[in-house]
Amino acid sequence: MGTYGFRHYVASNALGNGIPITDVAEWMGRKSIEETYRTYRHLMPRNITKAARILDAGFWAAA
Repeated sequence: MGTYGFRHYVASNALGNGIPITDVAEWMGRKSIEETYRTYRHLMPRNITKAARILDAGFWAAA
C-alpha cells in the first residue's frame, strides 16, 4: 500500500467510525475541511435518526 492508499485507509476508517471531519482534515494536513468533505462525505455516518431520538427525549423530559 502506498502513501495515498494509507491516507485513504486512515481517513475512511476514521470518518466511518465517527471521528469528527475537522480532526481528520487536520491529521491530513489540510487547511480546511472542504476537500476532505467532498472526498469522504459518503463514508460519514448519518446522524439524523440519532439527533431525532435525542431531541425527542429532551422534549418529553421537559414536558
